[in-house]
Amino acid sequence: MPLVRIGNHEFGERTPLLGFGGTEAERARVKACGRRVVALLVVAYTGYYFCRSNLPVAIPILEKEEGIDRTQVGFILGAGYGTFLLGKFLSGYVINTFGGKNTLLAGLVGSILTTVLFTFKVNVTYFATIRALNQLSSAVGWSAVVKIVRGWYAPSKAAHAVAIASLAESAGDAVVRLVLGGSMVYGLEWKQMFYVSAAAGAILFVPSLFVVGQPADKGMEPPSEGSTHAQHTQNRSVYQNGESGLGPLLKSGRFWLLSAEMFGIILIRESFASFISTFISSELKVTPGYSAMASAIFPAIGAISSLSGGFLLDHVRPSRRGLVPFLCLGALTASLVGMAAVSPKGSSSSSLTILAEITTNDKVKIFTFISLSALALYAPKIIVDGAFIMDLAGGEDNVETVTAAVTGLGYVGGCVSPFVSGVVADQMGWPFAMMVLAGFAGTTCAMSGVYWLWDLKKIRDSRGAQSHP
Repeated sequence: MPLVRIGNHEFGERTPLLGFGGTEAERARVKACGRRVVALLVVAYTGYYFCRSNLPVAIPILEKEEGIDRTQVGFILGAGYGTFLLGKFLSGYVINTFGGKNTLLAGLVGSILTTVLFTFKVNVTYFATIRALNQLSSAVGWSAVVKIVRGWYAPSKAAHAVAIASLAESAGDAVVRLVLGGSMVYGLEWKQMFYVSAAAGAILFVPSLFVVGQPADKGMEPPSEGSTHAQHTQNRSVYQNGESGLGPLLKSGRFWLLSAEMFGIILIRESFASFISTFISSELKVTPGYSAMASAIFPAIGAISSLSGGFLLDHVRPSRRGLVPFLCLGALTASLVGMAAVSPKGSSSSSLTILAEITTNDKVKIFTFISLSALALYAPKIIVDGAFIMDLAGGEDNVETVTAAVTGLGYVGGCVSPFVSGVVADQMGWPFAMMVLAGFAGTTCAMSGVYWLWDLKKIRDSRGAQSHP
């Protein structure tokens, strides 16, 4: 039986996740600490979302009270996505230089400070500048989370851990929208709501200080795979024979295909994240506070999707991993077409007179398709953004580089999303905007199918090489 050596110990190929030493108690200690770290990462990244989701929640009230139209909102959001994109590309270097934990904490501090600064002046250019700084700070957060998770979990066990950590951008976002929306229902102005979000971020910063960046910080050895899993992990990686850096990545067709998938997924997700509250407020005649609370349904359902996708990916056969996002994206395409069909015809910011025609049945249909879209969207996002990125990296040494590159290119979709969900919806109406999103979803689904077939070929080639040494 092939053996794996860790320190002075040798283990059989079927040995599961291993850590400090080889006793059961020591392995249990590693697992317990890893679970605590993931829980603290959820707390920390929820702090990011308190300082990130406040603007989408405030959009309806900014349009109503400050006279900012949807095109100007798109400009403000676009400035943020532009620097978020820059931050994604820089995050790999920053994490390599300062470490995952320090980067995570610094990004949260920057997010809190810029949230407060946003309230100092009512001006579109000023808003765009501060939003850009806010998003630059928050851009490093997720890459730091993935880096820390990868240090505590072996690749074969990492998908579900990343899915749990991603609860911050789903369940955490839902909590944020409920809290901030509730504050406006209570009677707070939008500036006061921003102070609430900054205070919440500051409170969540305190437990974030107790995140353990890597097992070595606790005197533990990092988790390891059995030889079979380790070989599969290496064979799926774009890095071979000790390679590192961007060179092997940029030469890989799988990298570009995965980045294109991420582009489509991020475009759709950010379109919903930025404008779902506005959509509910304007099309269903709901006040900004209640629309913010109602918009929590999207990330709340997304939490179920993220967890299901992560756990499913850890339990399906390697040859079927690529099938999961492919089926989800197909369902997302159908859901967006359905949402376009039930959205008020011709609705836009200039045609609100039709709102009186919306029935309770219509509202139920709209919320149903919002829920179905979230259920189909979050799972492929966490799979591509977590497990598949780790596949390309093949090990902890390259994960931050691959994460920065794939998510950086993917967030070009975030830069496009204000145009699709803001300007297009403003000029052409929500049904047309939903059909545009459905087109992106269908294209992304097709790319996901190609990636699955490509991954199958890698698996078969790997098995062939092992059977003919």
